[in-house]
Amino acid sequence: MDKTQKLEYNHSNFERKKKMMMICDDEPDMRLLFGLMFESRYDVIIVDSGEECIERYAEETSHGNKISLILLDYRLGDMMGDSVARTIKQYNGTKIILNSAYDVDNVLIKELENGNYISKYIKKPFDTDRLTDLVAEIV
Repeated sequence: MDKTQKLEYNHSNFERKKKMMMICDDEPDMRLLFGLMFESRYDVIIVDSGEECIERYAEETSHGNKISLILLDYRLGDMMGDSVARTIKQYNGTKIILNSAYDVDNVLIKELENGNYISKYIKKPFDTDRLTDLVAEIV
C-alpha cells in the first residue's frame, strides 16, 4: 500500500495582495497619469473631490480595507487638501503625499508635516520616477 500523499500546490495561496492607494485630484489628466503610473503595483482608487476622498476612505476602512497611501492634490474644486488631510487624520488616517502646482505656504506645510497630517509635500511638475520612488518609500 502506497502511503505517500499527493501534495497540491495552490499558487493563489502564495500571491501577495497589492497594497491599496487612493488618488485624489480634480484634474482628469492627472488622475489618468497617476492611475497609469501606479495601477501595476497597487490597487488604486481614483476620486475627483475632497468630499469623495473622505467618503471613500471612510467606506473602505469600515469594510476592513487598509489604504496605505493617499496622493492628494492641494487645490480641489470643493475643498483644500489640508482640510481633507486633517479629516482623514481623525479616522486614525493613512500616509498622505500632498501635491500642488501652486505655491503653498511653507508654514502650513511644516504644520501639516509636524502634526503627521501629511508624510510629504511635492510641487508639480515633478519627476515621475521620483514620485514613484517616494510612494514606494512611504508605503
